[in-house]
Amino acid sequence: MAQIQTVLGPIEDAQLGFTLSHEHVIVSNGEDSAHYPWLYDRPATLGFAIERMKAMKAGGIDAIIDLTTPDLGRDIEFMIEASRGSGLHVVAATGIWRDPPRSIMERDIDATADIFVREIEQGIGHTSVRAGAIKVANDIEGFTEAHVRILRAAARASARTGCPISTHHNAAMQMGTTQVRIFQEEGAQMDRVCIGHSGDTTDIDYLESLLKAGVYVSLDRYPGRAPRATWQQRNEVLKTLLDRGWGERLMVGHDGWAAVWLKPGQAEPTANYFTYNPDGMLFISKVAIPGMLEIGITQEQIDLVTREVPRRFLAGA
Repeated sequence: MAQIQTVLGPIEDAQLGFTLSHEHVIVSNGEDSAHYPWLYDRPATLGFAIERMKAMKAGGIDAIIDLTTPDLGRDIEFMIEASRGSGLHVVAATGIWRDPPRSIMERDIDATADIFVREIEQGIGHTSVRAGAIKVANDIEGFTEAHVRILRAAARASARTGCPISTHHNAAMQMGTTQVRIFQEEGAQMDRVCIGHSGDTTDIDYLESLLKAGVYVSLDRYPGRAPRATWQQRNEVLKTLLDRGWGERLMVGHDGWAAVWLKPGQAEPTANYFTYNPDGMLFISKVAIPGMLEIGITQEQIDLVTREVPRRFLAGA
């Protein structure tokens, strides 16, 4: 059996279970929580995250692919504690999001790939936790030189290790096309690539153009938030792609998080993700899946995109 890396160590791929494709235990802008710890209540934040993740586990979710990078405030020790306290499998990521550090431009592409490979093969930070995915991102800032170098480094790291790549992309701007082209130029295996946030578009022709290139597509960001597609539209896109035979390349998720950093004396987060989606990462289970069944998506197809496809993506099966 193949193994999948989690923050609590490797597991057999058959243990993965119901998996959300694009999530976060905790996120922040930059690394304020690491550099200015007095601004935050770590124990309270951890407790909040564990309770949310326990509820997810009780609600039938077994695992999340956590695509938090250093520039999104990745805190591997927090992720370990939250996974241990909740029983939820968490797959951590290496890579860089939308805010490349200046050091990216001071290293050549292979040196950046070496960093990703080190986190995949040896461990993240001072831990032995090995990354199970590589995260990259492109959005309204475009394909700057720094962002392209990161894409190329990710492709080279994936080619060296077999570790899958999962992207953030602006679907309205169809940036996945360029991501795929750059990965192809670097010789990445297309079946080790997932184009994330693809659920933001209802353009079936565009999504099929990605799928025809051989990649996976993550229909995440449920439940949707204006002006993006609604959760009902996301379900319809999923059904159309399933009806056209693409089920073995589709995954679903929320791009949600279990917690944001609480300030001292703060019991729970103020306006944030939970304001417009109080179900958090249980929305798909509680709302979207019953909606899928109502429009004719079968339980077998739901199991395919929530269990079998994530397993194959992470395990390289």
